[in-house]
Amino acid sequence: MNDLDTPASRAADEASGWCMIIAQRSLTALEAVAFEEWLDADPENRAAFERASFIWRALDGSHASPALLGMRMEALSALAGQDVDDRTASAAGGRGAPASSWWQNPRVRRTGLGALAASIVAAISFTMLQPAPASSAVDYATALGERRVVMLDDGSRLSMDAASQVSVDYSAERRELVLKSGRAKFDVAKDPLKPFTVVAGDKLIVATGTSFSVEILNGEVNVVLFEGHVAVLNRATKKPAVVPSSGKLDAADQLLKPGQELSLPDNGFAKLETIDVGLARSWEAGQLSFADEPLAQAVERMNRYSKVKFAVGDAAAANVAISGVFNSDDVNGFVAGVTDVFPLRTVRRGDEMVFVTKK
Repeated sequence: MNDLDTPASRAADEASGWCMIIAQRSLTALEAVAFEEWLDADPENRAAFERASFIWRALDGSHASPALLGMRMEALSALAGQDVDDRTASAAGGRGAPASSWWQNPRVRRTGLGALAASIVAAISFTMLQPAPASSAVDYATALGERRVVMLDDGSRLSMDAASQVSVDYSAERRELVLKSGRAKFDVAKDPLKPFTVVAGDKLIVATGTSFSVEILNGEVNVVLFEGHVAVLNRATKKPAVVPSSGKLDAADQLLKPGQELSLPDNGFAKLETIDVGLARSWEAGQLSFADEPLAQAVERMNRYSKVKFAVGDAAAANVAISGVFNSDDVNGFVAGVTDVFPLRTVRRGDEMVFVTKK
């Protein structure tokens, strides 16, 4: 993805810079004033800092104790003007005053800066002193044509499509999952102390409590949001995925709303589309629904269910837009539906059934 060159991207970069500085050392008096002025200068700055705070908590707090993480969250929330929920306040030592009221007091704002710096240093020191925990990941997989629902230890629900693999790594401090192949839907139990992260290809999806699905399809990562909000990042750079919007590039997840799908190709910009939520969830009931999808994608999904493997024989056939609803176990119905309605036919090539353009 290309870097953003917009006010929003500059705010994001500056917010990351402030987090980096605060993580490394205490701010000087002049820096503290500059930081306060930067936050007050533009609502986009405050939003960017809230976002950076959320991502920082998710990515860098994996080994901190709940008490330390609670203290960090409270300090960050005070700086960002967020409310501190009861659970966070309890973890932080019972301090439950709304952060937004704290922020109006300049002295408390300076105290918040000190608390943030101290809590980050404490968390970093704690991490350095602790040995790296042994991996406790549990792998789940579904066979050809099989679907599976797994209730995770925290009460989250994992729904897996056929021929899919998910690795789940839970500990007292973190909830990390890796979608290795196929598709899965995540109904996340809310826990602000432990953000829920899903790795899919080179993308990282971060949530606290929400409902969404992630799919790896021909190298593309697709995220469907059903409820709540997620942060969608490039795994290596930790920068947000971007999508063209109103003549500029915006962070894709800032635009992503429930009832929309975010498509993230290997190269190029993300694409955001409104979808039919019922159709997007139909695979959980054993149906495959396509709405103007390229045949190449439809074939990839059908291959999770069919013992007879499908392929696409030419570029024209691959780009034919397929629409329709098919039972996942009715291979013949899929073939008939595609070849009867669209200008396609099938030929046998070894063990594969290949769709080609009619001549």
